[in-house]
Amino acid sequence: MAEGVWPSVPETEDPWVNAKAARWMSPGGQAVVRAGLLAWNAAGREGSADPRRTGILVIGVEGGWPEWLKDKSPAQIAGEWRAKPPLWLLESLPNLPAAQLAIEIGVKGPVESRRSRTDDEAMVERTLRRWQPRGVRTVLVVRSFSETAKAEVWAL
Repeated sequence: MAEGVWPSVPETEDPWVNAKAARWMSPGGQAVVRAGLLAWNAAGREGSADPRRTGILVIGVEGGWPEWLKDKSPAQIAGEWRAKPPLWLLESLPNLPAAQLAIEIGVKGPVESRRSRTDDEAMVERTLRRWQPRGVRTVLVVRSFSETAKAEVWAL
C-alpha cells in the first residue's frame, strides 16, 4: 500500500519532530518510528476504522546493554547509574520502538519485534498467517538496519 524510509530525502519533513519519547530511544529505534510514521501517513491510514485489526511487526532490532556499562565494575556501574536519567534502561529494550510506533498511530492489534535472521521472509509469512485468524487486516512492517529503517503498510 505504501512505504517510508528514514533517513529520508532532505526535503521530507520529520514526522516525529520534537518527540519527547526520542530522549530515551536509540538512533536505530528513532529511525524505526520515523519510517513507520512516514509509511503510515503515505498510506492515508490516520484514524483507521478499527485499530484492533492493525498489527506492527519490526524486524532487525537488537536489545543490548548501553555502551557506558562496558568493562565497568559493579561499583562503577552503581556510581554512574545514579547520574543517569530515571528511564535510561528504556533505550536497551528491543520492543520499545514498536510499542512507541503503536502509541503514535493508535494501533491496538499485535505488536512484535524480531531479530533479523536468515529466514526473515518466512518468519514474516508465519507471523502474518498467525495474525490473520485474529482479525488483523492491516500490517505495518518495519525493517531496521542499524540507524536506518524501511517501513511498508500491507493489506491482508
